[in-house]
Amino acid sequence: MYNKFFFIIILTLLTFSGLSQGTKSLRINISNYNDTILILTSYYGDKIRIVDTAYSQKGKFEFKSDSTFSGGIYMAVSIRKTKLFEFILNNEARPTLSTDSSSFVHNMTTKGSKENKIFFNYVKYNESTYKKTREYYTELKNTNVNNENYEKLVAKIDSLNQVSINYKLRVIETNPDLFVSKLLNSMRDVEFPDSITSKNDSSIIFRYYKKHYWDNIDLSDSRFLRTPVFDKKINEYFDQLVVFQPDSIIKGIDIVLKKTQESKENFSFLLWKFISEYQNPKFMGFDKVFVHLAETYFKNNSYQIENANASVRKSIIDRAEKIKPLMLGSKAPNLILIDTSGNYVSFDRMTEKYLALLFWDFDCGICKKEIKYLKENMPNWKYDIGIFAINTNGELDEWKKYIIDSELNWMNVNGTRSVTNDFHDVYDIYGTPVIYLLDEKRNIVAKRMGAEQIPEIIDMFEKLKD
Repeated sequence: MYNKFFFIIILTLLTFSGLSQGTKSLRINISNYNDTILILTSYYGDKIRIVDTAYSQKGKFEFKSDSTFSGGIYMAVSIRKTKLFEFILNNEARPTLSTDSSSFVHNMTTKGSKENKIFFNYVKYNESTYKKTREYYTELKNTNVNNENYEKLVAKIDSLNQVSINYKLRVIETNPDLFVSKLLNSMRDVEFPDSITSKNDSSIIFRYYKKHYWDNIDLSDSRFLRTPVFDKKINEYFDQLVVFQPDSIIKGIDIVLKKTQESKENFSFLLWKFISEYQNPKFMGFDKVFVHLAETYFKNNSYQIENANASVRKSIIDRAEKIKPLMLGSKAPNLILIDTSGNYVSFDRMTEKYLALLFWDFDCGICKKEIKYLKENMPNWKYDIGIFAINTNGELDEWKKYIIDSELNWMNVNGTRSVTNDFHDVYDIYGTPVIYLLDEKRNIVAKRMGAEQIPEIIDMFEKLKD
């Protein structure tokens, strides 16, 4: 049965790529294959890209490139978007892959491609080892731990694992110039010297592991970008080894970007990946990462970034400059707006210890729910909190009527009548409701949270001050 195109089994995670300088033609022959179309795809970070399409009536397909095929893991995919098998393109002039539809991998033979010969031998070996290991694990699961066979099964599993490791090491040692070897090497675990493990200190082991995490992979090798390994290792590094707070994320990003700088392609891919993640971050305060990326890499023209012409760079920089004054800890920009009596007032005149800037619209259903929550719960909060409610709707009469009908007894102002700059630009407001929480010095403590989070955030803020 064909593997689904998007389903990557364990074996396919161990496939490989190459830096192509000469591959312009690829032939794929599939016996007993009825489809007349074969699609060539490749990995690209966490995505799959369509590279080319070939047509044939007799299962003989040829893909040609005017330049060269970039090195990487490629896939033969049916017209039904079913992945048939993976293989390598890596600077080999005219590789030919021949197989049978009954079993694409096991019937595979190669010509003109040492990379694929070694690769498919490894995949076949790894599959047989995996099946045998799975059998032992099934037997182990049904064996009592006190049974004498239990230890024997454990020993057999350990032995198979060691044999598999030794197989990979032989490939690496005997083919050091092939990308197969480099990719296998990138999958090796960090090895700890006795001087580290003997200390039996988890913090020392962790620091050593983090320091040596990148030892076995060259992030400046663009071939890795066209494998599942590149994006997987990047994500694992940030998910497991980098503390989840903006300054640590920034430090980690700078480390990996520095390692990719010899590859414009890898560097650009990662930079855009981080820009995408932190331009509109899911978590409060992480816009600091975006500002750092814009100021460090986009402002500096010495960094060559793909798909970043002058106008793109300017848009990124402009966005960073807009949100930089609104980062946590920054002094809240002043607003002087008209109140219900027609006077211009600022939140600077308010004396409460904490202040919530509430941007709302009387026609907004979610805003009404937030206001209802505040009215019902604020009297029970133990902190001294004021509300500076900035309505974004210019219909003054309806605004005032809503305030009276809803008995909103806090500082009510209208954002459309202002002495200061447009509140949309000043506070990056393009929807409602939005809440900014300010401390007694009117620095931004939190932003863009729900009203119910206000007392919890103040609790945490007060504890940090102790």
